[in-house]
Amino acid sequence: MKRPPLLKYTLMQSSIVGVLLCAFVSLVPWHFPKIGGELAELSYDWNFRFKPISVPSKVVMVYVDEETYEYFHEAPKNFSRSHYADAIEYLTQEGAGLIALDVWFDPNVPPEQNRELVQAIRKSGKVVIAVAQEESENIEVKGITPRPPARPLLDARVESGIAAVVRSGSNIRQYYHGSSREPGFAWVAARMTSAPAVWSSEEPDDQLWLNYYGPPGTLQPISFAALRQQVKGFFKDRYVFIGSRPSTPYAKEPIDTFPTPYTRWNKAPMPGVEIAATAFLNLINSDGLHRMADPDEFYRLLMGALIFGAGLVWLRPWWAVGASLVSVLVIAFLSCSTVWQTHVWFAWMYITGLQIPVSLAWSLFTHTRRLGREKAYLEETLSQTLREVEETKRARDRDAGRPSSAPAQEQAQDPGTPSVADHTLIRRVGKGGYGEVWLARNAIGLHHVVKLVYRKDFNDDDPYEREFKGIQKFMPISRSHPGFVNILQVGRNNQTGFFYYVMEAGDDEKTGQNIDPQTYAPKTLGTALKEAGALPAQECVRLGLALTHALDALHQHGLIHRDIKPANIIYVHGDAKLADIGLVTDIQATGLDVSLLGTEGYIAPEGPGTPSADVYSLGKVLYEACMGLDRRRFPELPTALYDAADITERMQLNKIILRACEPSPEDRYRTAAEMRAELQDLANQIRPKK
Repeated sequence: MKRPPLLKYTLMQSSIVGVLLCAFVSLVPWHFPKIGGELAELSYDWNFRFKPISVPSKVVMVYVDEETYEYFHEAPKNFSRSHYADAIEYLTQEGAGLIALDVWFDPNVPPEQNRELVQAIRKSGKVVIAVAQEESENIEVKGITPRPPARPLLDARVESGIAAVVRSGSNIRQYYHGSSREPGFAWVAARMTSAPAVWSSEEPDDQLWLNYYGPPGTLQPISFAALRQQVKGFFKDRYVFIGSRPSTPYAKEPIDTFPTPYTRWNKAPMPGVEIAATAFLNLINSDGLHRMADPDEFYRLLMGALIFGAGLVWLRPWWAVGASLVSVLVIAFLSCSTVWQTHVWFAWMYITGLQIPVSLAWSLFTHTRRLGREKAYLEETLSQTLREVEETKRARDRDAGRPSSAPAQEQAQDPGTPSVADHTLIRRVGKGGYGEVWLARNAIGLHHVVKLVYRKDFNDDDPYEREFKGIQKFMPISRSHPGFVNILQVGRNNQTGFFYYVMEAGDDEKTGQNIDPQTYAPKTLGTALKEAGALPAQECVRLGLALTHALDALHQHGLIHRDIKPANIIYVHGDAKLADIGLVTDIQATGLDVSLLGTEGYIAPEGPGTPSADVYSLGKVLYEACMGLDRRRFPELPTALYDAADITERMQLNKIILRACEPSPEDRYRTAAEMRAELQDLANQIRPKK
């Protein structure tokens, strides 16, 4: 069966706490990158996990590698600059569109070693050289101090730019593009191609993030030794980047290689010149990445906190786990796929790595806490029931020794028991804050119930007199409606200090109107709920119809009850009636016009003094009858409710209960008649069809 939507007050507090938790655990690390920068870096890196590899054909990587050193029989430190001059002349003749030398030339060499290289650069006019090969730990690279190459190269006035990778965390995710005064190597190379995206901007865009086209080796690689072995026209209009591919027998350790997002999976670093070529391609193709603006990222994280922090607590545990897993996959897929259409990425792992796990944990904790409270309540109810059963058994054992069949012995009443006209008090069957309840037999042998109210039980006369006035007001109308308990007789003894009133006897819990004085225990709605738990929905509706009818009749006589609760609703011949009417008084304009009397948890927020306040109390009674939970847990719903066969009827009844128990009188039923009308509509809907 599909679980119905929870009502508006259910789990609201847990939802608010969940939103605050999600917002805190995600926005604080997001605002302070030193705390949670790793999640932002992972968000960037994972975009490349399933990205299709694309191989740009316009760029050729020429590597000075191990094969090159073996071919020329030279070591890296002694590699002749004439080889670079020959390569520049050859590539110029072949029609290369650009020659980018990502090589740092040591200035501490004799000038004649640079002469041939300088001449080749001047003659070509298509060469850009790296002024420095630097790495910065700061993502906001400002004012790198370049390491100048040999003086003759500077005197040649060749195009040059600062070659610097930007490390954020463990990988290289940005390339230094510099400023108009200190331009980056890739930026200068891109301007030499007259790329519209570069020439349209006066200042380099130093907020670009690298858009790698694939793992190391994706850009077409050629060994410097095999440069002249390519077919004729191979280099025409291509952009040639020349640099080293380290890790050779001549080098003691790898240099000029850097980790990239792909390094997380293939462990292979990427040569610095390939990173420079990637940055160059991003510029001329206008496909470099941008990180989403801070306000937009903040908005998405806030929406994530609202959706998951407030949403998961409304789901059952297994549904919450499933929804969390699906959400993680959907967010990851959408984030990693849309970035290649928009070229904008955002730190989505703050949602999948922080918000969703925290929301799920809070949801599971919330449901565990609710189940724990319900278990404790059920255990307490069971324990109380067992104690009452044991007390009843002991009472029966004590009374078993007294004869119960001889009327003469029943009338041998304890001399200390108060005298009630024409009645013999047989056994006390209840005691409350406002008196004792006795089972009695009248002169013709009928059983009645007598309530004795003692002056000594009150601190002053006011509450004592108030109880008596309530009886005075109610007795004349007690037989006017079948929903009122009948008051048969009222008496007062000022000398002894008590008054009493005689009522029709309620049903016995086990035998109904077949009353055994020695075992009699009056059946109230309170005892019925303790024994059976929640009542079926149809029975709750019938109960509500009977009580609203009686309550409306009471209000029509200008009176209010003020103490409606399960213990004050008795069954007579199987019908529920309003009883214990000691607090009955006149209707007042507001709840503040009468004393704050009644039972905690059933009293309306504005106080007991109006018909609407009685409706509120009756709503709490129906909540306990329908849900089997204590009124203090309102409006919580029991977990077992969702397995009930009549869940639909219970949830429809719960809507009526919620309105009856609205905190504001303006939102509540104004009269019991209004509430009865809606209960009657519900009864017509769920009445078994013939």
